[in-house]
Amino acid sequence: MDNVSVSKGVFAHKGNYKIGDKRVKLRSPDYFEEPWYLAYNETWTSIEKATEDIRSNMFQQILIDLESFVSKVKEKPIESLENEIQTAILLTGVNVPDHAIMFDRIISKLEPITKHVALVWNRDSNNVRTILEESVSQLMNVGNVNEDTHVRKCHCTMRALKEWYQEHCEPNDPLVIIITDFESSPAAVLHDFILILSSYSKTMKFILIFGVATTLHAIHRSLSYDVTSKLNVQVFHTQTQINILSDVLENTVFCTQIPFKLTGRAFQLLTDIFLFYDFSVESFLQSYKICMIQHFYANNVNSLCCQPQEIRSRLSTLTDEDFREIRKLPSIEMYIKQLQKEENKSGPLDNMRFEEILIYLLKQFHRYMHRFLIILKCLHNLMATLPNSPMGKQLREFYTKAVYLNDLRESHEYKECLQLLGFLSKSEFLAKLNSVLEIMDRSRDPVMKQLKTDLQCHVAIVEEASLEVAVTPADILATGEKLNRLQLKEKLLRMSQTQSRSPYKQAQLDVINYLDRKVFSVHLVNPNRMPANEIFCFSDGNLAKQHIRGSLRAAVHSGLNDPHVYLNCECCKLENDDAIPSTLPDLSIIYKLHLESRKLINMYDWLQAFLIIVDPESNTKDQRDVDPKLQARFTQAVAELEFLGFIKSSRRKTDHVKRLL
Repeated sequence: MDNVSVSKGVFAHKGNYKIGDKRVKLRSPDYFEEPWYLAYNETWTSIEKATEDIRSNMFQQILIDLESFVSKVKEKPIESLENEIQTAILLTGVNVPDHAIMFDRIISKLEPITKHVALVWNRDSNNVRTILEESVSQLMNVGNVNEDTHVRKCHCTMRALKEWYQEHCEPNDPLVIIITDFESSPAAVLHDFILILSSYSKTMKFILIFGVATTLHAIHRSLSYDVTSKLNVQVFHTQTQINILSDVLENTVFCTQIPFKLTGRAFQLLTDIFLFYDFSVESFLQSYKICMIQHFYANNVNSLCCQPQEIRSRLSTLTDEDFREIRKLPSIEMYIKQLQKEENKSGPLDNMRFEEILIYLLKQFHRYMHRFLIILKCLHNLMATLPNSPMGKQLREFYTKAVYLNDLRESHEYKECLQLLGFLSKSEFLAKLNSVLEIMDRSRDPVMKQLKTDLQCHVAIVEEASLEVAVTPADILATGEKLNRLQLKEKLLRMSQTQSRSPYKQAQLDVINYLDRKVFSVHLVNPNRMPANEIFCFSDGNLAKQHIRGSLRAAVHSGLNDPHVYLNCECCKLENDDAIPSTLPDLSIIYKLHLESRKLINMYDWLQAFLIIVDPESNTKDQRDVDPKLQARFTQAVAELEFLGFIKSSRRKTDHVKRLL
């Protein structure tokens, strides 16, 4: 009995373990060490770094202005506010997903000034009770991680907020409430909400921040005078999405430090989606990332899409199979055939010679792309401000034409711009040429330096050229030639043109012809026509559209008609599209049977056909007693098909359903 204890029992101890907290060590996928993934990851990292700088600058001014606004309100005593609610109106433009990032940055920027910030989305502003509970809950529970002291929403009232404010806040601490989308919130709800806040403005200092997508007049249209008179409004403007997109393109697609390039239909698709659908820079970057994944995925050849100094190290990681794939690239194969034709050689090149040619082509493409972007900016600077802007006003419009058209110089817009350049005055023309020289001066490429030197000579001639036309009498018959009527007409036309041109006009035409024939025609060749473009450029618009703007109905049809497309299981493999094996999912069987029916489907016949496929051994045809399990499977599959929108119940016949598509 000495070892018997009367204190035996079970004592509960609250540990740190929670259900679902089990940590599982995930092994990195095998492709993390593949050359194509390393190249993709390096390129995307550089793009992310560039875009992060853009995001920082995107809302830089608005964040500084709001910080100053809230700081000034905090410094003022509550008595000096004259019972007015200090209100900031953010004219954000079209409401896009990017605004969520902007409001998160606003909250982070205001945290050093006040931690009491509530962010209210339009889904939480359907009625006065909801918007009050949501805003008060966020203000009272800010930084509160303890579940025991967490205030429930049903207890979040203005009276509770007043008691909490007097206990936990300094007298001058502002309570900031952000309404993200003013137009989407009901006007009556905002009307009552502002009046309620105004009634407590003597004891609590409120700051309202409204995100307005249209104009300031939306405030006055939605709210009555008795409400707006209680607001002390200050307006802030954000940068337009078009300018932000230009900054993004300048640091990604138009940047020579990033070797991957979007060209052709793919680039046009992404810009069209931005301009005509969502105006979202974040969506554009995600679509850009999808195009990059499609370009690099499982293709070690495209790991050569790197900086020139890394080409040799990347080549050392490729296998013989990869080199065979490189030889099959259309542009490289065509280049080698042309090279062998010039050297009067035949047969395949040895590996050493081919590797030297490949390194030369890759470096040559880098040099070409650098010159292409510089000259494109020169072209944009010359032609963007011409009357009616035939080629557009933005650099992306010039880039789209240069990478989409087979020959930019053959386009009607380009020819029209050249004609318009000839109508510019001397001062305007010289200003454009000097700006082109400044762009060329940014490049260290020797070819660009030579172009700059040649252009400077032309500019000097234009500066010295006179505007006066020298009129000299000409004797048509002095040469003694016998001319017919047509020859005489042509000679008179040539003489009239040469006689009416001033030295400036002639120098101007010489410069335009020089730029057209020696600069633009040489350096603005479509990148898809250059050797090794397949390694650097992605232009497959159909493939990009398939992943970015997929057809939901087509995807559902493919999944139901042929489940093997998504499941990749052998039991769902079809010998032909019309086959309906019993191993298919019930929903697929029901769907394929419904495709064989007319407008109205008899439920009994449908069930019998389903039973014949699912359980062919039991003779269930025209049998009234059906296995309850099979009938339940059939009923569930029909309900799922109705949920997907392919059928609906018919009012004409109770035992039939109607096909919708």
